[in-house]
Amino acid sequence: MNRIMNFSRDLVGVLASPEEALSRVKELGVENQGLYLYLFLSAFLGYMIGGLISAATGAGIMVPILFALVGLIVSFIKLIVWALISHIIAAVVFEGKGTFAGTLKMMGFAAAPFVLGIFALLTLTLLGTFFTSSMLFVVMYIWTVMIAAAAVAVEHEMGYGRAFLSVFALPAIIITLLMMLAGVL
Repeated sequence: MNRIMNFSRDLVGVLASPEEALSRVKELGVENQGLYLYLFLSAFLGYMIGGLISAATGAGIMVPILFALVGLIVSFIKLIVWALISHIIAAVVFEGKGTFAGTLKMMGFAAAPFVLGIFALLTLTLLGTFFTSSMLFVVMYIWTVMIAAAAVAVEHEMGYGRAFLSVFALPAIIITLLMMLAGVL
């Protein structure tokens, strides 16, 4: 029971004050919890989406389980790619001091706002509030980027601005340029 209470306190700490909470995580050497959090919340969010689809179509229990597995696999691949791009930019462009493994583990804590996504799906299912649920998802994604930036800042011992550029701005520019190049071809 004490571990659950500590986990809940740590989750709220990551949501409320990411840099402070992630610095403490780094000091304690419990970065692996970021991966566990990311995988658990991704699978749970996938299960919720599958449950929503199952309820709408009358499909059955296998749909939520399938969505949980797909959500788990796809989100883990996305986390690896995102952490790799962020690590390369932080290490090469901004001369950060962190490792890829550390970046991956710390960026796992960016899943903390997925709790908002779960709440958004609950309000959509129970109350049918499409607009409110959509706005909660937007806030969830913005908050996720902010926590990921704090994770890169802590791992690579750099300022928050450079970490934000590593996590969001420069990858967005690269992806946009690649899409433009693909459109020309």
